[in-house]
Amino acid sequence: MGIVAATAAAQLSVFLLPQFYGGSVRMLVPACLIFTGVWVALGSAIFAAGPRSALSGLLRGGCVADATAVLLVVLWLCTPAVTFYSAVKLYCIYASVALCSIAIARCASTVRFRYLGAVAAGVFLTGLQAGLFWLPGLLQLAPTDYKSTLAGFGLRANPLYGVFSAIAEESGFVWHYAEVMYRITPLGEDIAVPPVHWYEPMVVHLAIAAVFAIWWFVRVRPERSAFSGEVVGE
Repeated sequence: MGIVAATAAAQLSVFLLPQFYGGSVRMLVPACLIFTGVWVALGSAIFAAGPRSALSGLLRGGCVADATAVLLVVLWLCTPAVTFYSAVKLYCIYASVALCSIAIARCASTVRFRYLGAVAAGVFLTGLQAGLFWLPGLLQLAPTDYKSTLAGFGLRANPLYGVFSAIAEESGFVWHYAEVMYRITPLGEDIAVPPVHWYEPMVVHLAIAAVFAIWWFVRVRPERSAFSGEVVGE
């Protein structure tokens, strides 16, 4: 319950508190969704790393994604930018990020390395969400023939593009087509940017989660079984 309460309180505070100081709901919705993506990426890995059993780690890490449903319900009830269908799509995206984060954190056999995996997962998934800032530089170094392909992959691996695609029709806000983005990145201006459907980042993260889950099942699980559930280093 502590994980759920902390997650719901942190996410709701980003949406509700600024409104007491005149914050625009239209601007707070994107801020909430960005904050939620980072919270899910970091929190899922950290809470999943500690428990001895994989099931307990999955449940604890999954609580972060499940608690995000509280914010999504509030957004659905309080703003036309998020419909019920959009809220479901957003939940699916955040759940895929959580599963990816959990799978990376749990792929080691000892607590020490699971926490290192949690740090790696948090850095990796937060870095993907910050792709707007590092992807343009990478694209400028890439050969001309591969720029569009690399841009398309970079966008589809970034869950924020899926998040804003999920609410684009209702909110009228498309992340990489916003005017302010053209002042800080060549995406969409110097380099052709393909449209990103909401489910594409979800598929990418589920695929990454599946790879690490298979790795755990093939390499880590037999090692645990060899010690009758007692893991060296724990």
